[in-house]
Amino acid sequence: MADQAHNRSDRPDFDTYPASPPVERIDLVQERRHGHSSLEQRAAALGAAAGKVVYMVKQARATAHNLPEHPALDRLGGLAEEVKARAEHLRVVAAERARQLVQDARDKSAELAAHARAEGRKLRLQAQSNYHNTRRRAREVAHDYPVHVALAAGAAGFLLGVGLRIWRSNRAYR
Repeated sequence: MADQAHNRSDRPDFDTYPASPPVERIDLVQERRHGHSSLEQRAAALGAAAGKVVYMVKQARATAHNLPEHPALDRLGGLAEEVKARAEHLRVVAAERARQLVQDARDKSAELAAHARAEGRKLRLQAQSNYHNTRRRAREVAHDYPVHVALAAGAAGFLLGVGLRIWRSNRAYR
């Protein structure tokens, strides 16, 4: 009964289960990464290459540990340190580039905000000028044609009343 509990399909059999994915599987994962930006694709390619190197170094180290003191161990250690140094360099370069992109975006947004404020001021001044001109012209027309203005105001009031009455009666039947 205990044997059945350990031989289930959702639990791997560790005698045949690989400790890490083979190199070919890493290539398959990389091929599935279509549809990303060129920066993401380059980062994925660098990550896959670094993963392959780390995997190969681990495999070589594991093989070299079984050998008696061999100069290849020193060489592998040197390679591992070099890979770590290059990975750190790539990380620093990527962080600097990201910082530069963020700073450029901030500068551009500040520039656009200043431009929008200036345009807003211009539009506000133009609207105020147009409003004052319209009021001045309306006073002139009222002064020059008082009867016409009174008749136009009466006609506008009458039409507004008719429109409101029609709207009210249409709402009553809904």
